[in-house]
Amino acid sequence: MQEDLASLIRNTAARVRGRDFMWAAGISAGVGAALIIAGIADWRIALLAWIAFMAALAVRYRFSSGRVWAAPVQRIVETELNAQESEMAHLRMAQGVARALPEPLFILDSQGVVEHANPAALELVGLTEVTGRHFASVLRAPNVFEAAETVLSTQEPQSVEFTTAGAVERTCRAYITPIDAGDAAATQPRALVFIRDLTSERRVEQMRADFIASASHELRTPLASLLGFIETLRGHAKDDPEAQEKFLSTMQSQAERMQRLVADLMSLSRIELNEHVPPRQSIDLAEIAEDVIDSLAPLFEAAGAIVDFTKDADDATIRAERDEIFQAIQNLIDNAVKYGGEPAMVKIRVGRGAAQTPFADGPPAHRSGDSAEQVAARLGVTVDDLVYVQIRDFGPGIERADLPRLTERFYRVNVERSRKSGGTGLGLAIVKHIMNRHKGGFQIESRLAGGAAFTCYFQKAP
Repeated sequence: MQEDLASLIRNTAARVRGRDFMWAAGISAGVGAALIIAGIADWRIALLAWIAFMAALAVRYRFSSGRVWAAPVQRIVETELNAQESEMAHLRMAQGVARALPEPLFILDSQGVVEHANPAALELVGLTEVTGRHFASVLRAPNVFEAAETVLSTQEPQSVEFTTAGAVERTCRAYITPIDAGDAAATQPRALVFIRDLTSERRVEQMRADFIASASHELRTPLASLLGFIETLRGHAKDDPEAQEKFLSTMQSQAERMQRLVADLMSLSRIELNEHVPPRQSIDLAEIAEDVIDSLAPLFEAAGAIVDFTKDADDATIRAERDEIFQAIQNLIDNAVKYGGEPAMVKIRVGRGAAQTPFADGPPAHRSGDSAEQVAARLGVTVDDLVYVQIRDFGPGIERADLPRLTERFYRVNVERSRKSGGTGLGLAIVKHIMNRHKGGFQIESRLAGGAAFTCYFQKAP
């Protein structure tokens, strides 16, 4: 490219020299003619002078190369090109730094239009390209756009906190500052919007408060029972072996219940803490379901439960966190065994698209949660792009009024039965939060005396 540019400059210089030669010939001839007409010079002398001048000019042009004529221009052009290349190198480096940043970053022009957005920013807004779009249509946070307008007009930095809408709320703080282009003549201001995700910090604070509140509420009863048994054992039952055996057995049961409760609370807290972080692994939902069934084999044997597994999809790969999906399916199967009758019969199905309702025949069933169509619309995909796992039991069913509250913490349809079976009231709440993190859907169907079905919907991995 440099050689082409040098050749272009030399050719242009040659054409300029040719025009100069013709102008010099014309002007000198005109001057000679004027002198002859005025009688100042003889025409022969004027002609000889003109011929000598043109010969000298031709020799001068002949022995001065085009490279010499083009050199000053070429130096100026090369200087400008080097300056532009240096500026482009700095720009590429700045864009590389922006792309490498883990936090979202936008650059806005004077009209609030996005000039640049790094990958973290695209992930935040859930779009693949935002360049050329107005900032107000990219990030649905009016207070952030108002702060950006203030920065563009006043050149004073701003900082605002906002919450993103969606299945999982994210708390963020936006830092907006004017960009100094280093050019005093620049008339078009720009603004840089840097966003820091505060969700983890806020969730840690909320987790502490929720954990203290839940633990103090749920542990009060078993702790009171333990203290009462200890007082009895230290009192009149001190020398009664039969009473000691009975009370120690009950104390062990209460301690184990507290242990399960604390474990579920910690598990729920961990899931809530990372609920805004999208999963990265690719797993086969059918394989996970089979692993859960294998791990619960001793439970099925002890309870005399009958388990039937059906795989309706050749490809059930989803983008998910394996341990969390394992825990969700385990909780649902465990509930089906506990509340599915004696002996319990559990049907587990993994498939694609919309799961068939197991209550198509007979009286209508009641439903709560997300249907396949709602999940697909929320994710912006077709129903055929969904993968589901469905766990059904044949127990007494669930009242319609109880269905919407099943995923609340510590909500139990039958408190006494739940405690006898070792339930903590957190199993379905854990499942719900796991589905929120995976941007999936969770639907509960039930019919009295007909059992219940729990269906988890996921988007198929690309």
